[in-house]
Amino acid sequence: EEKSKRDQVKFTSSQLANALCMPRSMITKLIHPDESKRVLNPRVDTLLKIVEFFKTDGFNITVDDLLGVKSSSILIQDQKINPKNTQRTISLFSFDNKTKTKLGTIDIKTSIQSDNVIALLADDDIKPLFKKGSIFIVDPDATLENDTLVAVKLNQSKKIQIKKYQIQGHKRILISLESHEKPIVLMPTERHDILGAVIQINAKT
Repeated sequence: EEKSKRDQVKFTSSQLANALCMPRSMITKLIHPDESKRVLNPRVDTLLKIVEFFKTDGFNITVDDLLGVKSSSILIQDQKINPKNTQRTISLFSFDNKTKTKLGTIDIKTSIQSDNVIALLADDDIKPLFKKGSIFIVDPDATLENDTLVAVKLNQSKKIQIKKYQIQGHKRILISLESHEKPIVLMPTERHDILGAVIQINAKT
């Protein structure tokens, strides 16, 4: 709607789907007026594509703006085994790679069942999507699939970072959320430590 007003030309969900090379049905499910038919746990890479499209087009937009909420909890994995959310207490750590001291614990509602999950508190903005104070729930036991979001300790880096894990043939690649940063090809000679898959994000605006 904002793009249509600015450009004075109607911009449709079909045009957005075509621009992002994704099915129109995906866009429809994200914005469906009937909540029972709306996708409530969209893939992070889908959100990234939409946000990047509008940011490139001149709009100052975040994931929370896209979802129309002030604070959001995004479930990354499909919850097919146990879809019921329960309250859990999880250890909370900083993104600072040098200080491994536990900050405390956090009580969250989640359907994740792993006993090894941890929470990471972002002490700075993670551009272009997540602001300071966002909490990332990380599961070291989760299978790393293509386009999985991961928490990683890069060689020589002082901070834990959030990257997109991609599988391209025999290569395993870490891709930054910021488009201007170069991808990192994982090599046996490099000491990059993937802490685990990001399975839930409590995003702050």
